[in-house]
Amino acid sequence: MNPRKKGNQYEIVYRCPGFQKPFCERFETLEEANLRIAQIEEQKKLGNLKPSSKLLYGKNYRAPNRQITVRELMEEYVSLYGLNHWGDSFLSANRHRIEHYINPYIGDCYIRYLTTYDLDHFYDHLRSERAVILKGHRDTEKKIGFSVIEKVHSLLRSAFNQAIRWGYLEKNPADYATLPRHKNKQRDAWTPEEAYHALTVCEHPTLKLCMLLAIGCSMRIGEILGLTWDCVEISPARIEQQTAVLHITKELKRCENKSLLELEKRGALNDYYRFPHQKSTPASTTLVLKPPKTDSSVRDIFLPNTVAQAILDHRQRQLEEKELLGPEYTDFNLVAAQINGFPVEARYISKLLQQLIRDHQLKPVVFHSLRHSSVSLKLSMGGDIKAVQGDTGHAQANMVTDLYAHINCRDRQRLAALVDQNYFCRQPAQLESKPQASASPALSPEILRIAEMLEHHKDMQAALLPMLELMHDRSRTG
Repeated sequence: MNPRKKGNQYEIVYRCPGFQKPFCERFETLEEANLRIAQIEEQKKLGNLKPSSKLLYGKNYRAPNRQITVRELMEEYVSLYGLNHWGDSFLSANRHRIEHYINPYIGDCYIRYLTTYDLDHFYDHLRSERAVILKGHRDTEKKIGFSVIEKVHSLLRSAFNQAIRWGYLEKNPADYATLPRHKNKQRDAWTPEEAYHALTVCEHPTLKLCMLLAIGCSMRIGEILGLTWDCVEISPARIEQQTAVLHITKELKRCENKSLLELEKRGALNDYYRFPHQKSTPASTTLVLKPPKTDSSVRDIFLPNTVAQAILDHRQRQLEEKELLGPEYTDFNLVAAQINGFPVEARYISKLLQQLIRDHQLKPVVFHSLRHSSVSLKLSMGGDIKAVQGDTGHAQANMVTDLYAHINCRDRQRLAALVDQNYFCRQPAQLESKPQASASPALSPEILRIAEMLEHHKDMQAALLPMLELMHDRSRTG
């Protein structure tokens, strides 16, 4: 095999076992061509001759041993991994973090020279930087929050793990990186009484319907706004039998057009419907009706009769508006819809809720807090944890108890008083006096066992409180 001169380059042609056509490679100098010929001859002797990776994967192939920057890695990571594994929302969010919080700071750093110390310094520096203000949002001059830094770290760690699989790195510098110290802020939520008062004073029909579904059915705002009438099974007979049900199979979300287009090209887009734009000006996002993010979120929810009746009343009002507007009404079959039939956005519901809070001096909360209040209400009434999990759509039951743990102070106070009254305060009396043979024990063995469990399992207090109260009442009356 000898190189042939082709213009200003030198060409070699060779064949590989398993391939019908010969392979052709060109080099800038004769020395490079002869070196490649020597490699081919050596591989033939060893029996492992393969074509060059550039020939198999195209001109854009980058050899694993080539030095690449963080910016180049993140570009490959999104195109080769992200577009095959992420949904549209996660894809858009990660691109935002790469563009605004990774590339401007460490984008030009070579990944082979990036150390854990560099990442620690990077995360610490982010704390003092101003957060990026998205289009349409108000500038509050806030610094970059811990949640953003945490997600940036998770994104980098995943990208570096992929770089190891691709042969760019030998170890992951993010594995031992230390995030800035942070104390999670508990989300404020209404008590059952506060939530009931808010429902009483709310006069906006759409907001009230959304609040009823969030509090009574533990639904997310996207699930409420994406609910369609074909997923509603309510009738006077069902209300009487308490069998009215909602089928949660979709949610409403605003997605970036760029992400939707790229996922569609890959065949990875999973959506039911894209709503047309109401404005004549071009938009970079689109409202999409899509399946919920997780399989556990697809569920059936049995409705309290009050909520079911409110939905029936809302249906009647919607039919009257539709008849009044005639051809001006666009019917998308949505339960929660604007007066012209188009979908209602989550940010509009949030604005209505904040206005309600200001007008009636209610405790400041966000709409998602109503879901917390719903879980609190159901568990405090003795609801089974698995049943509550079925309503919320959480993947694991412990997510329900964790959600409830920081908002059940009043029930925990009642529980502590009950344990003190029925266990600790009665023990001295039991030790001092000998019980009569015919007298029944002051405290049942079941309550004693539960009280002992509560001492070692604080997270079970909320779930066991109704059971403890019931046993105590039975022991007193029996």
